[in-house]
Amino acid sequence: MFDILSWKFPIGRLFGVTIRVHILFLIVAIPLVLRFCIKDVYPGTWIDALFLSAIAFVSILLHEFGHVFGARIVGGEADEVVMWPLGGVAEISYLPAHPWAHFVNAVGGPLVNLALCIVSALALTFCFEQSIRPAFNFFTWYPFRSGAGYSLSLWDGSPLATDSLATMAVVWVFYVNWFLLVFNVALVGIPYDGGNIARSILWPYVGFHQATMYMITSGFVISVLMLMAMFFFDQASLLGCLAIYTFLMCRREWLMLESRGEDSLFGYDFSAGYTSLEKDMPTHTPRKKTNFIQRYIQRRNARKAHREQEEQVAEERRMDQLLEKIQQHGKGSLTDEENRFLKRVSDRYRNRN
Repeated sequence: MFDILSWKFPIGRLFGVTIRVHILFLIVAIPLVLRFCIKDVYPGTWIDALFLSAIAFVSILLHEFGHVFGARIVGGEADEVVMWPLGGVAEISYLPAHPWAHFVNAVGGPLVNLALCIVSALALTFCFEQSIRPAFNFFTWYPFRSGAGYSLSLWDGSPLATDSLATMAVVWVFYVNWFLLVFNVALVGIPYDGGNIARSILWPYVGFHQATMYMITSGFVISVLMLMAMFFFDQASLLGCLAIYTFLMCRREWLMLESRGEDSLFGYDFSAGYTSLEKDMPTHTPRKKTNFIQRYIQRRNARKAHREQEEQVAEERRMDQLLEKIQQHGKGSLTDEENRFLKRVSDRYRNRN
């Protein structure tokens, strides 16, 4: 039986991360560009499609590296990025089990798109002879050439026609990254960044399990709305693929969540928030009544101890898995990321002693 998920090939390695392209990406992208060669459009439109596809590929790749570096900032690990027809996926192999780590990881991608939007918007405003307004409306603006060249607008509202590919390259950078930013943040549900950000915010209040269920439910609603939108928009096939993708990812997350049971991540139940762990921690009852600042410091220390305990449990479980892997297959079977993890944890325990 063929495993379609394994149909990917490496194209390079950057910052210790292997970049792979899924074969479906080429199967979808190449016909999309070629259709402009045979479609009844203005000559050279296929060049626009090729440039736009390249900019979209690089922008999505940078978006995924935003997730990679977001994970590394909070002590996580990522060793692979896969480019799919509907976007990219950063394979996060390890992420500390607390809301802040998941929030930083989720927000890393959109922040990259926001930075590219700001830079390209400033370039359009100040680096050309006329102050060009970026294309904010990706529902009505046509990104390809027409009879009078490319149709743009100035900041004062007057129209502008240009045939400069250099100008359009900057416009396309803004256009693609603005779309990725709005698309990923506005869709508040699994598997989109907006859903992951919302889950990390809800996590301390309702627990990981319940927060994930909220986002899974929202994802299912989004998939249904996408199917309904197919009847009102021209890009019916794209919306259909997105709806199916969203549904499958929500179903996958649901099955993974239910397989863990009610104990959420790594066996902890966060349904009562951080205070549920504080009850089990040894506390010192002061002789005098504590003031607001002292209670705040105590709660902060309890949350810190909670996170450290989470990370220790997660690391010990993963260490056991890796040691078992070494025993069965030898140390050469470990990946670069697994070797880095072993070294980091070993150094930490060595320093404690």
